[in-house]
Amino acid sequence: MPLSYIEKFKTDEWETMVDVNIKGVLNGIAAVLPTLIENKGGNIINISSTAAYNYFPGGAVYCATKSAVKMFSEGLRKEITPKYGINVTSIEPGSVNTDLLSTITDEDIKEELKEMKEMTSLEAEDIADAIFYTLTQPERVNVNDVHILPSEQK
Repeated sequence: MPLSYIEKFKTDEWETMVDVNIKGVLNGIAAVLPTLIENKGGNIINISSTAAYNYFPGGAVYCATKSAVKMFSEGLRKEITPKYGINVTSIEPGSVNTDLLSTITDEDIKEELKEMKEMTSLEAEDIADAIFYTLTQPERVNVNDVHILPSEQK
């Protein structure tokens, strides 16, 4: 999540976000989908973000990649769930206590996000619990999206 304003043209960082956040998801799906189709069932869970529908400063490219994951998940669900019984979920967390903020090289963005660092963020186990909830539903239930936010996040 190396956030920066577009006018700074950090195109190498843009490419990294596209490679990880979009191509990584696509390649992961391509690796597992043939087996799930053969087995006529299973679950695919993609990690998007609330950034998929809520722009924040310096996040144009990051938000775009997370929107792509959200929409790809929806398209995948509509194409394969009815035909093969494979459930597809997009987990969309808000602020999570990770090292993502350390990937930011833009000093202006670092300054603007100081307030966010003071907020109590979600923990990894919160995301794991959301995934567990999704996986423990009856096969007839597809949990399309899970929006999970820290209580303090606006």
